[in-house]
Amino acid sequence: MSLASVVFVCTGNICRSVTAERVLQHHLARAGVEAVVDSAGISDEEAGNPIDPTQARVLRTAGYRTEAHVARQITSEWLAERDVAIAMTRRHYRALQKLIEDLPAEAAPKLRMLREFDPRVAGEETVDAPAPDVADPWAGQMKDFEETVETIEVSVPGIIDYLHSLAEQTR
Repeated sequence: MSLASVVFVCTGNICRSVTAERVLQHHLARAGVEAVVDSAGISDEEAGNPIDPTQARVLRTAGYRTEAHVARQITSEWLAERDVAIAMTRRHYRALQKLIEDLPAEAAPKLRMLREFDPRVAGEETVDAPAPDVADPWAGQMKDFEETVETIEVSVPGIIDYLHSLAEQTR
């Protein structure tokens, strides 16, 4: 079975978005489900860099892949090739809204925020976004990187359900 395509988006594509990419890929592979899953940043400041070393350590410890990642900046053309784009923060969400403004409606992906799928905060809309932000662990303590993985892990079942529903709508 094949699911809808998704891109996760954060600031530099070295912590949060790549973590979401790797965690979702892992769980889909275990379930024998195929989907296009990738990640990018709204900024080009980290372009070409690997996963943050502390985030990579936490991912490996949790059993996820860390090799072969090269940070990239999201583009409107890339977004047009995805069914859904999942932002980590309100700032990322707004940046994605701007990038898809000029796309034809049928080419624009659905925009979501990762914590919309977090059962611990589901339904907690903020003033200017559909969900709370995923905190940035960059330059933080080890526990901050571990919390990022935990937030993403608890959100993955909801993301998978959502991707299933999108795939069903397009059949």
